[in-house]
Amino acid sequence: MITNEDGRKFKFYYSRLRWLRMENNGVNVTSVELQRCIQKLDKLEKMINPNSKKSLILWEEDDAFKNLISDIKDYAMNCETSEFPIELLDKLKALQKDATNQIIEGTSKIVSLNEQAKTNLELSRTLSTMYISAMAANPLDEYEEELSNPELAPMKEHLETICTAVPESEEYAKAEKTIKSKISNLENSVHITIDLERTTSKASALEYIKAEIVPAIDRLQAEYDAKYVIADQEPDEEVSLALRKTFKEKMYDAIVKPFASLFKKKSKAK
Repeated sequence: MITNEDGRKFKFYYSRLRWLRMENNGVNVTSVELQRCIQKLDKLEKMINPNSKKSLILWEEDDAFKNLISDIKDYAMNCETSEFPIELLDKLKALQKDATNQIIEGTSKIVSLNEQAKTNLELSRTLSTMYISAMAANPLDEYEEELSNPELAPMKEHLETICTAVPESEEYAKAEKTIKSKISNLENSVHITIDLERTTSKASALEYIKAEIVPAIDRLQAEYDAKYVIADQEPDEEVSLALRKTFKEKMYDAIVKPFASLFKKKSKAK
């Protein structure tokens, strides 16, 4: 049986629910715009993901890529902060951290690729020297160490053919073609050049993203600190967690939790 007291409590919580709904409707446009910006950030994160098939080699000519970043920055620089968009600040910081980490990894990879290209050039010269020696029918004994290298080891058989086969024979021509192709590949390092171009271009794109979003992060962080951080004190963890609650979670705390508590008390009373 529902008592008058239960009725009054129900009316109170029902009016509170209506107020919360009205409040939510009042910021509906702002919420939609915020979610659109969050979606754009998610899209940008996918584009720069190391596993993404999206190539950023020509990012400077990619208007869609630059417009995406511009839209995110413009919103973050001008958005309403009366109800602080903590999710936006968190995602911008995460993007900044991700970009920084990838730049560091990219820089290390560029150094490694340059070293590999230099090594390959030296190997091409070594193979050229061995090829010239083989054409003079000199034994390969003095190049035993060089031929132990995994890159050059497969060439030993072809060099021996050059040493022993008749120059006009098909066997000789086939060996010569294989050796010259290997020398050219090592000298040009085409796959390394392509990888180097991709890595360098992506690093510059990530630097561009970082430079563009820094003012937005600074603006939102300054407003957050002004509202929720007291000077010379640690940030309030409870406030920080409350800000990061979704609307659904806030509704639960405001409506469902009190009702649950009410019925729990009635059950104990019985």
